[in-house]
Amino acid sequence: LITVFDGFKYIGTMQVCVARMLRESGIFFVLLGIVGMGFGQSMYAIDAADGETDHGNLIIDNLVRGLLGAPEFDGLSNSWDLWIYYMWNVFTTIVLLNILISLFSSAYDDVTDDAAAHFLVFFAGKTISTIRAPDQFVYPPPFNLIEIFFVAPFEWFMSKKRYAQYNRIVMTIVFFIPLAVIALIESQLGIRATSIMGSLYDHVDEGEEEDPKNQDPETDRENGMEISRVTFDDLVKEFPDSYQSMEASILAEINTLKHRIAELSAKLDKK
Repeated sequence: LITVFDGFKYIGTMQVCVARMLRESGIFFVLLGIVGMGFGQSMYAIDAADGETDHGNLIIDNLVRGLLGAPEFDGLSNSWDLWIYYMWNVFTTIVLLNILISLFSSAYDDVTDDAAAHFLVFFAGKTISTIRAPDQFVYPPPFNLIEIFFVAPFEWFMSKKRYAQYNRIVMTIVFFIPLAVIALIESQLGIRATSIMGSLYDHVDEGEEEDPKNQDPETDRENGMEISRVTFDDLVKEFPDSYQSMEASILAEINTLKHRIAELSAKLDKK
């Protein structure tokens, strides 16, 4: 269900955050493995000093219990084993767990500080992965469960042509109702807004783009709705002049500044 709802910004951002935390936790598990092998080897060597080496499972169990916060000291009779076990509990509880917390905190801060950008990257990657599907018959979640159990098994003993026909039949049955509902909603919702834009951009013949009525269109709605409060000429001024090169545009701006400075100088001289 996560793949269904990760299109929402909050759930998608949390998914990115969890993935970043799990990736950052790799440092913790590497340190845990190295330290665990060292302490385990030390405790095993001390236990084997009496010639018996049948407590390997007990040592591993004690190390895991200490890591989870439930240490067991009854099975350790040697004083050196106790001291090493004390050091293991202190190191995992104070050092390693705080390293893990700091890694999780830094990963969470990195994602939440720029959550919008991270979500857009995640959504773009998801979109591209959907477009570049491994085959032409794509079943988005949760319909991929239907593909796994009712479609994919037949690929092994069906011809390509028959398998394609079978996929088309299944996709027609599965997606007919959702697509019909989507088409109905899109055709009924926002009719007023789409009709305004459609009336503005339909039936525009070639050469009518220069008509002021098309550049600054007006609506005939009673509530006084406007397409844009900025005029077409003001919009054009904000865009660079495509008829001039970059050097020519820079020179034109310099000349404009010269004229303004000259006007200011003339006003100051008069004063």
